[in-house]
Amino acid sequence: MRRTGWKDAFAMHRAERRGLLVLLLAIAILGGWAAVQRSRPPDPALVAAAEARLASWMAEQQAADSMRRAAPTARADSLFAFDPNSATAEEWRRLGLSERQVRGVLSYLAHGGRFEHREDLARLRSLHPDQVARLLPYVQLPDRRESGGAPGGAQRWTADSTRRWTRTERPAAAERRPLELNGCDSAALVALPGVGPAFARGILRYREQLGGYHSLDQLAEVYVLQDKPEAVARLRELLWVDTALVRRVPMNSGTVEQLAAHPYLRWKLAKALVAYRRQHGPFRTPEDMRGCVLIDEGTLRTFAPYFSVK
Repeated sequence: MRRTGWKDAFAMHRAERRGLLVLLLAIAILGGWAAVQRSRPPDPALVAAAEARLASWMAEQQAADSMRRAAPTARADSLFAFDPNSATAEEWRRLGLSERQVRGVLSYLAHGGRFEHREDLARLRSLHPDQVARLLPYVQLPDRRESGGAPGGAQRWTADSTRRWTRTERPAAAERRPLELNGCDSAALVALPGVGPAFARGILRYREQLGGYHSLDQLAEVYVLQDKPEAVARLRELLWVDTALVRRVPMNSGTVEQLAAHPYLRWKLAKALVAYRRQHGPFRTPEDMRGCVLIDEGTLRTFAPYFSVK
């Protein structure tokens, strides 16, 4: 038996040699093309555009850095103990806030916002984190971690660096009244505990599609709340609905497009109802809709609060 030498490992037949030659030729062509491209001067227009983008980015970074450096304007000797729920515009200015920041704080309070703990000051997006950290020791509100306190006894929290309040001395908190859902705006919703901008947008968007809520149970139909029963239960305690503000659908004059825009009808039911109305005349009561073969008891019961025959 012939032993295999190292030369045999490189032995190739004619087709293999031809393929290797083509591969080497392709590599040489690509290498030459890359060398030519690298030797060519760059396109001046592309270079100018890149330099402009770089300059714009650097300007934005410099502006952001200057804003961060300028944000914490409150000096240590100008700070004083204050209650953010009752502080005046002049007091906020003395604490180092700019006019824009003062307007933001007062707008938050005017729309029903309230600070219950000193950490709530961080909710104000107009305040720089360094400002919040500097002001927190002077906020005359309890700490969130201390407001839960030990059961019984004298629960305490630091109001400022020299004063401690006991539970019996704590100022009575204003009673929170339920918020009317069909007439409120996003700022009032966000001011509620546990409601962020995403929840508020989803609730108001679905309210617009419905024409108003006739029951708090409909909150479970909001897209961002469909898998959050705990949030829905919490909102039921904070909200109420005025059914007089519900916008009703004119069933005897509305077009297919107008009817189909309602979440409880959509296109298929809207076409069927308009066709039934043309054939049998105007609807007089919600029960007349039962004559349409596509309307079942559940659909009628759900849509009845939005039905108008005027």
